[in-house]
Amino acid sequence: MNARTSTMALALLVLNGLALAQSGTPLPTKPPASAASRTPAEQAAFTRGRALMTEFLALKLDRLWNAFTPDVQGQWGTLAGFTAFRKTGIEQYGKETQLVRERTFMQGDEAMYVRSSIYEKMPDQVWAFVVGFTGERVTTFGVLLEDERTDDPVALSYVMLGR
Repeated sequence: MNARTSTMALALLVLNGLALAQSGTPLPTKPPASAASRTPAEQAAFTRGRALMTEFLALKLDRLWNAFTPDVQGQWGTLAGFTAFRKTGIEQYGKETQLVRERTFMQGDEAMYVRSSIYEKMPDQVWAFVVGFTGERVTTFGVLLEDERTDDPVALSYVMLGR
């Protein structure tokens, strides 16, 4: 399983619990952690994920790019390719206008941070950025469109991974 397939499988597990329940794939046994119940690894993912996503949204990509493992960098090719992806996102969706929620959870040894938000040019869509950490390295990065704005499992309608 390559990094892109792993990221897609993880995203489906995280964001599409209803579909997975219907397919027989086991759901995570622990709901996303709240601030009071985060493990140290989840808290580190929350703090670092929030900082890196704040920079990503401001088109400051160097720290995030340098935190990517070679496999994650390979999804984007080069820093220039990753920068082009982000610039295209700004052109198509505009700036973040509402932070819907942030959550963390553990997926094996990987601490996951998920930031769901709304953007000015698409106010009816909620986008989730999934950042997985193994130690200090970003071992998962994906962008997914959510269909609902609740804390219930959401339906995944589109996955945009890679270039």
